[in-house]
Amino acid sequence: MESVMESKADLRKKLLARRRALTREQWLAESSTIQAKAASLPLLRDAARIHCYVSMEHDREARTLELLEMLALDGKAVYMPYIEDGCMKAAHYHPGQQFTVSPSAPATPDPLALCGEECFDVVFVPLAGFDRKGGRIGFGKGWYDRFFSRLSERGVRPVKIGLAFSFQEVTLVPGDPWDEPLDMVVTENEIINCQQNSR
Repeated sequence: MESVMESKADLRKKLLARRRALTREQWLAESSTIQAKAASLPLLRDAARIHCYVSMEHDREARTLELLEMLALDGKAVYMPYIEDGCMKAAHYHPGQQFTVSPSAPATPDPLALCGEECFDVVFVPLAGFDRKGGRIGFGKGWYDRFFSRLSERGVRPVKIGLAFSFQEVTLVPGDPWDEPLDMVVTENEIINCQQNSR
């Protein structure tokens, strides 16, 4: 586990390098376990509107494509992030969704159908690192923090779930005033209830 004295930027750099070093076989195997654990969460049964990122293989993000497809086929209203002018919006995800893939940016749904209403029950959140109290190291762009702040202003408070490999855990994420804590983190080894740990 990493030192609490390291800056968020240093931790991000170190953890992303470790993640990108995963072999494709290890990445696929552990991602499959993470997705299965996430899919088994009881709260998903009652969730009607779910927002989930599309994992980037070159970055070895915990894979989400099977989870997205399962949720969509289960009749959930599923959405994925779309970045426009530095702002994160929500786009519809449909079973068998096609994407335009860039080597350095999130996938874009093709065709693109933006969601006007932003009211989600669950949001799956990508991360570089996390701690057990819900602290999250993102990617330094602030997209999700601003997204959650915007939802909160409208009275929308989805359950925020991080998907990560166990080695992405740190003792304590250095906090910033605008940080939005996670409610849960799902790894290949366990499901962590961050709200319970933050009491």
